Amino acid sequence: MDPLISYSLPISGLRDGLHHFDFQIDDKFFEAYDASAIKHGDLKVDLTFDKNPSFFVLDIFITGTIEQDCDRCLEPFSLPIESDNSIKIKFDDNEREEADIVYISRDRKKLNVARFIYEFIHLSIPMSKTHDMADEDCDPEFLEYLDQADPAQEPASESEEKPSVWDALKNLKDQ
Repeated sequence: MDPLISYSLPISGLRDGLHHFDFQIDDKFFEAYDASAIKHGDLKVDLTFDKNPSFFVLDIFITGTIEQDCDRCLEPFSLPIESDNSIKIKFDDNEREEADIVYISRDRKKLNVARFIYEFIHLSIPMSKTHDMADEDCDPEFLEYLDQADPAQEPASESEEKPSVWDALKNLKDQ
């Protein structure tokens, strides 16, 4: 059985106007996608479906947390996520996608929104993720190790002269 079947909206039986759907996203949702960058999460999706005779508008609001690794200390933490997106759905003989518009055939009975939710969650992940974003602190032992291992933090003594590249090239000429 398809684990994402519960994300199918019955578009043919709905009357025109606003319709509201709520979804709870957990680890099983992400397991349905093999290449997901997210393995663990606890999110709430508030979807508003505005049905008109010639098009639909989906407003998808997502809040919750996903487990990510901190880019600074590499420890996992719960990253808060908040995303607010819209998709317009229009009818056409050829099903396709263009930017924020999805074209579907008129005879389609259901619309599965799992892929849209999945993409919006991934798009809401920031490029750099640190414990600061969850009002937490990184592992102090690891940060101390980073400070000790960083050669830029160690002041060079003035009596110690670094050899230049040109000195090394002169030595090659003498050989």
